[in-house]
Amino acid sequence: MENLTHSLVGAALAELALPATASRAHRRAFFIAGVVAANLPDADLLYTRIAPEPLGYLLHHRGHTHTMVGLLAQAALVALVCALPAIRRSLEPLRRRFAVLVGLALASHLLLDSWNSYGVHPFWPVDARWFYGDAIYILEPWLWLPLGLAAAANAHRRGAGVAIALLIVALVGTLAVLRMTPSAAVAALTLGAAALALAGRHLASKHRSAAALATVALWVATMFVLRETAQGMVGTAIARQSQDRVLDIVLSPSPGNPLCWNALAVTLDAAAGAYRLSRGTAAPLAAWGCGPRRPHMQWEAPIVQSADSLRALARRDCWVRAWLQFGRAPEISGGSIADARYGGTARDNFSSMVLRPGAEAARCPANLTTWGLPRGDLLSAGP
Repeated sequence: MENLTHSLVGAALAELALPATASRAHRRAFFIAGVVAANLPDADLLYTRIAPEPLGYLLHHRGHTHTMVGLLAQAALVALVCALPAIRRSLEPLRRRFAVLVGLALASHLLLDSWNSYGVHPFWPVDARWFYGDAIYILEPWLWLPLGLAAAANAHRRGAGVAIALLIVALVGTLAVLRMTPSAAVAALTLGAAALALAGRHLASKHRSAAALATVALWVATMFVLRETAQGMVGTAIARQSQDRVLDIVLSPSPGNPLCWNALAVTLDAAAGAYRLSRGTAAPLAAWGCGPRRPHMQWEAPIVQSADSLRALARRDCWVRAWLQFGRAPEISGGSIADARYGGTARDNFSSMVLRPGAEAARCPANLTTWGLPRGDLLSAGP
């Protein structure tokens, strides 16, 4: 998820960790720790340049800092900092609560990042496979609302509360202007915000934060149920259209609109030595979920790729082998390889990588990783 959601979760956890008698200094320390710890795994962005672009970002972001082993190392680092005499004395009455907060905030980052189609590999080095939630869009206004309203209402300074509320309004407005969120969804978000504000206006700060986290948990659980419905719909549609073997179905809901899901199916035609990337939209509950006069399931023309060529390229090109530790839907076109999850092979796709000539391709760049291959099923399906 993006860092606003991580920060709001960290703030809510800090409110829950604080005792009712906490001093202003302790409140400040807990909120800073909650927000920092909830974002700390993204410190990997500071060293993605240790490998050439785009491999540095693809392999090292959501890399080692986004594993359980990495979280333990980060917790140890925070503990080391907090062992400094001045900090230790200031936290002395609440050290146990503070430690629990840091642990939960760090773990929350990995949990939230597991919800979308980008994926995480939390069990490295025991298991280096990627795991994908495919249930929450990376920018989700329905998460901002309960968490943001709670943070705004709990702010001890009116200016801070107003700033949080205005930020959320601005972000939702931006999604609407960019037509990523339809006007009907914006109206629903507005009504939802009013209902949540009304329901929480008389709650104590701790109860307001607990209610916000419970609302988020309920929303996420609902989205996972809808994901199963959308996945079944997409799988049925593919089976009706072809005899291809389904390797993967990548799903992502539209931001603010749980009734419309973007789908990307990766299917294999073993006899033809080809695989297809089929993009479409699915409205699992109502045909109008993706807009008026649109069917429940709508497909674009599939992109046909040579599975044999991809396997041959992976054997001889170390850069491509490294890229395939990330690529879930590899598309090769115009001398580049890119992940179709994020568009075509144009340069505005952050996963796009220009293919190197023979001798250069055979030389492996420095600081590669050993993540599992998302399309290992495709690479091992041929001769």
